[in-house]
Amino acid sequence: MVNQGKKGKANSRQPRQQTEPLRWDEIPHSELWEQAHAAMSCGPPERAREDSLRSVLRRRLSRMDATDHARYIELECAHLVETLRFLRDTYRAFLEPRTSGPLVEMYWVILRYGVKDWAVMVLRTAAIRYVSECRLNSADWDSLFGFEAPLNDFFSSASSKQSQQPERLSDERLLETVRGLLRPEVFDEILVGGPFGRDAQVRFARRFPGRAALLGQETFAEALEGRLRAWDASSPWTEGLSRLFDAAQEELFFQQDALGDEGRLAESAYSKLSTFEKIVHRRLVYLSGRQLPGTPTKHQWELLLPELDKSGISPEDALQGAARETLMTLRRKGVTVRTWTDCYGSTKRVTLEDGEPRTLRREMTRALHNAAAKAEYQLSKIWGNSTAVGSSSKAAQVPKG
Repeated sequence: MVNQGKKGKANSRQPRQQTEPLRWDEIPHSELWEQAHAAMSCGPPERAREDSLRSVLRRRLSRMDATDHARYIELECAHLVETLRFLRDTYRAFLEPRTSGPLVEMYWVILRYGVKDWAVMVLRTAAIRYVSECRLNSADWDSLFGFEAPLNDFFSSASSKQSQQPERLSDERLLETVRGLLRPEVFDEILVGGPFGRDAQVRFARRFPGRAALLGQETFAEALEGRLRAWDASSPWTEGLSRLFDAAQEELFFQQDALGDEGRLAESAYSKLSTFEKIVHRRLVYLSGRQLPGTPTKHQWELLLPELDKSGISPEDALQGAARETLMTLRRKGVTVRTWTDCYGSTKRVTLEDGEPRTLRREMTRALHNAAAKAEYQLSKIWGNSTAVGSSSKAAQVPKG
């Protein structure tokens, strides 16, 4: 049985003996998930009654009865929180005899790189299962969360809706949207309900105001009011999704607070990294599971560069040394290089003061690789000789509820 009583307080700074360094990507994440799930199944009789009630309520969700939805979400939130705590304790039971250094630092690594990632996937599973059982129309879902075609008229008139046959929200469309809304960094921002909340509709309205607003047929305020009315009218399932997100985020906050001041000191090593270094490390090392040293693939570059462009970090601000000199030299010669994607596509040779010919692509990729290595070194100090990087095999796994 997994011990659920360990909270990782500051009095746990006893060094642990370890014969060999242990890397995060060498941990059997899927097996630990199965162990946590198996430990949960050996619960008291009360849990069996709750599981039975949840199954009954799930079949009644399509009726849109607010009382049924509230009770179902209450049970789902309890199950989600319990799952995250069992995962935390399963990781601790596995790693405590295998790691050296202060326990509280190892606990922080588990929370940051283990429980937090699983929380995204567990929440995805719960949200997809919940919405699927609600049997929503595609138009109702897309009016709030359908962003693939910004020019769609999200708020068409009632008469036009009645003239069309309602189309059921497909499982493929639901899965695609939920994955887009619940990205790995979704818990880094504090927003009631997260991307499912009413407040998030303000942001969505700015990005996708709808065809009527773009054509000048309504103001932004009117488009926003339409979104908020649609969110309210879609209750109870919009409220249910918001509560699911809040339960997951608040549990992560609870586990973070349980680590105390020393847990926050461990986190400070990560916070010392710049936003640029965090993005590069996350994409080239953490999400890819790549071990340094090693050359990133073309696919990894294609994922990283647009993310840097969207972050608002310009190449001239982030690059230093030869990489920045190469960039500025090309610009002085009239070459248009504005974005990180432009830098990667630039293969023209320039000669700097040292007389060595250089290409911007080579210098930029070298600089990004060095930024990832610097972040990796900084993070490795959190956990003795081990390296706190993510496992691609775990990140690709979606737990089944």
